[in-house]
Amino acid sequence: MPVTKTDQSNFMAFLESPQDIEVAQGVIKGLNITNTEVIQGGVKDAIEAFAHGRSPQYLLVDISKSELPVSDLSRLLEVCEPGVSIVAIGIRNDVGLYRDLMGLGVVEYLVSPLFSEIVGRALKNMVFGESKNKGKGLQPKLGQIVAVIGSRGGVGSTFFATNFASILTREKSRRAVVVDLDLHFGTLSLYLNLKPNYGLRDALENPDRLDQVFIERLLTPVGDRFFILSSEEQLDEELKYKVEGVEVLLNYLSKMFHYVIVDVPHYLDGITRTVIRNASTMILLTDSSIGGLRDSGRLIRLFGVEGTGHRVILVMNKVGEAEKIELKSSDFEQALKHKVDHVIPYNSSITMECLNQGKLLGAEQSLLTDAIREIVDDLLGIPKPEEKKGGFINFFKKIKLK
Repeated sequence: MPVTKTDQSNFMAFLESPQDIEVAQGVIKGLNITNTEVIQGGVKDAIEAFAHGRSPQYLLVDISKSELPVSDLSRLLEVCEPGVSIVAIGIRNDVGLYRDLMGLGVVEYLVSPLFSEIVGRALKNMVFGESKNKGKGLQPKLGQIVAVIGSRGGVGSTFFATNFASILTREKSRRAVVVDLDLHFGTLSLYLNLKPNYGLRDALENPDRLDQVFIERLLTPVGDRFFILSSEEQLDEELKYKVEGVEVLLNYLSKMFHYVIVDVPHYLDGITRTVIRNASTMILLTDSSIGGLRDSGRLIRLFGVEGTGHRVILVMNKVGEAEKIELKSSDFEQALKHKVDHVIPYNSSITMECLNQGKLLGAEQSLLTDAIREIVDDLLGIPKPEEKKGGFINFFKKIKLK
C-alpha cells in the first residue's frame, strides 16, 4: 500500500507478515527504541514513502515479495538519506543474496519467519552497536560533496548551483543542500527571495557546537528535498571561522544529504581550498574568454589528478553571448587537455527573469534547462540519450562549436 511519510521517525519497519510485525513490535518495545513506526508492506512501499518524505535513521525492511531484491534495495538507498542503517528481511536463505546485500551496505539480512532473539540481536547491532558483528557490512555511504566554482567572477555559478540542485531534487528525488560560503557578498538567498540565516557564521566559527539538530535549524527549505545554507554578514565585521569549521559542517551535511553543493566564492584561501580538496566532483563553469581559459586550467590543476570518485566537469556557460569574439570549445580542449563536458547556451531573458523574480527554472523544455538537466544526469551517471536532430545540434552548428 502507498505510504506518504512527512515527519521523520528514528526507526521504521516495513514488514509483510503479520507474525513478523508482532515479533518486531515486541522487540522494539523490549529494547525501548523510541520514535518508531511499524507499517505492513515491503521494500516498494518504503521506496514510495521516502520518495515523498524523510527516511529514518534506522530501517527494517522486507524484501520477500521483491522479484529483484538487490535492485529494489539499491533504489531504496537512493531515496533514503545518506547514513541510513538497514536490516533486510527475506525468505531466501541464500549466501549469494546475503553477500550482495552486504555489498550494498546493509547491516544484516534475516530470514522470515522472524524470532525475537535474532531480531533483538540485529537491532542492538544496528541501533546501539552492541553486537560483536557490528560493521560486518559496508559503512553507509555518505553524500557527495560537489564544489561549484566559476573560473571568473560573474560566470553564473550561483544561478547554476541553485537550478542544478532544483532539478536534482525535483526530478531525481535526491536530497540536496546548497551552501553559499561567501558570507559577505553571497547572493544565494537574494536570488531565491529568501531571508538569509545568520546562524551559518556561528556554525563555522564554533564547530564544537555543531550537531544534526543545530544544523537543521540553520537550513532554509526551498522545496521538499532542497535546502540552502547562506548568510549576509556586515561588511565591517571580520569573519573568524577556520578550516575546522568548514570540515565539520561538510561532514555533518554529507550524512544528511545525498549531495552537498558548495557555491565556492571566487577567491582562494584555506577555506575554499579545503572545500575543493574534500569535493568528489568539481563543476567548473567558465565563460568563453581568454581569462576563463587561463583560470580554468589553474583550477583544474589545483583540484588534482582525476580518477575514480574524483572528477572535474568542465562547463562552458553563457555560450553565444558574444559569438563573434568567443573562444570555441576546441580552443579550450586543446589548451587544457581536458574535454569540455557541457555547453550552456546564453539566454539573458530567462536568466534575468529568474534572478529578478526569485524564481527557479521550471520543468518546461528550454535549451537552458535541458543543458543543466544533462549535467545532473552526468553527475548521477545516467547515460546520455542519442542526440536528436535539431535542438542542440542546430544550436551548436550555429555557434560553430562543432
